[in-house]
Amino acid sequence: MGERATAEVVVIGGGVIGCAVAYELARREVTVALVEAATIAAGASGASAGGVRQQGRDPRELPIALRAIRRWPHLAVELSAELHYRQDGNLMLAERPEDVAVLERRVAEERAHGLDVQMIGRAELRELVPGIAPSVLAASWCPSDGYAMPTLVTHAFARAAARLRARILQQTRVIGITLHRDRVAGVTTTRGEISCRWVVNAAGAWSAEIARMIGLSIPLEPWALQMLVTEPMPSRLRPVLGSANRRLSLKQLPGGAYLIGGGWPGRLDLVTRRTRLLPASIAGSARDASAVYPLLERARLVRGWVGIEAVAADGVPILGAAGELEGFVFAGGFSGHGFALAPTIGELIAELITMGRPSLPLDALSPLRFGS
Repeated sequence: MGERATAEVVVIGGGVIGCAVAYELARREVTVALVEAATIAAGASGASAGGVRQQGRDPRELPIALRAIRRWPHLAVELSAELHYRQDGNLMLAERPEDVAVLERRVAEERAHGLDVQMIGRAELRELVPGIAPSVLAASWCPSDGYAMPTLVTHAFARAAARLRARILQQTRVIGITLHRDRVAGVTTTRGEISCRWVVNAAGAWSAEIARMIGLSIPLEPWALQMLVTEPMPSRLRPVLGSANRRLSLKQLPGGAYLIGGGWPGRLDLVTRRTRLLPASIAGSARDASAVYPLLERARLVRGWVGIEAVAADGVPILGAAGELEGFVFAGGFSGHGFALAPTIGELIAELITMGRPSLPLDALSPLRFGS
């Protein structure tokens, strides 16, 4: 890059969202530089459970999920990469009568929005998941949901963007943003200056820090979330399992290992990026997973890690322009469920920059919903 460079757009953050935005901009022949403080997929995208789901979405983000799911089956061919994408469905389990009632209401709302989701009872549930615990009464079932491998997807977007002449700058921190007459004019990095007219803040847990560089405050908090992996076991589980009353995301990977998530906390030092597993969270996660899928009582845990996620105050993404300040766009606050949305988020942010408005309205997800 040298000490000075020029790009139309600087994307800050090398997670799946930032890389998808860079790719979509490069597809539209926009000169783009992606700046990542560490390495591609070093943050939340390298620690995600990889769920590609539509059910359980806030109504404000559901249209994005519905569009994204139509693209996921073709994404590996488009990006010329293996993504380990499987579309084997997602089950949200209910073990209490009150949870069944909650799921029934949610399914009715989601079906009204066009989602292919339904309630299933014990008999059908046990056909889909042999070995499910007797305590599970019912579940909501979305057959078009699934999962992919987040690191593979993130790197695939980055490589595809680079093939289209996007510049990918790793180990490069943003230390300042230059404004001129209430418009973005450039970015200062640890490798020099980049003149630009647009900045996309896709810095994940560091998005609030980037926003403060230009005097903006955003209600976003970094969370440390735990993931666990078991030893490989015989292949039995195809759908992804969630729970209405437990912290649980459970899937069996192609190699046979079980991946257990669900939002159990770890310890985080945001400055050093160091994280640590907590014994209580390991025990709680293993207990919840085994309670609904008793086969896991015989599984040995072999690995665990903690990812750093950005959680918005209301739990849904923060997308769009920052009020009267021209050229600064938010793409963050995905609150642990942004991975599945990435292909469509990339499109919408690229459309906002190149066409002035996205093809799906983002007003309900605007940073302005928190006030000026």
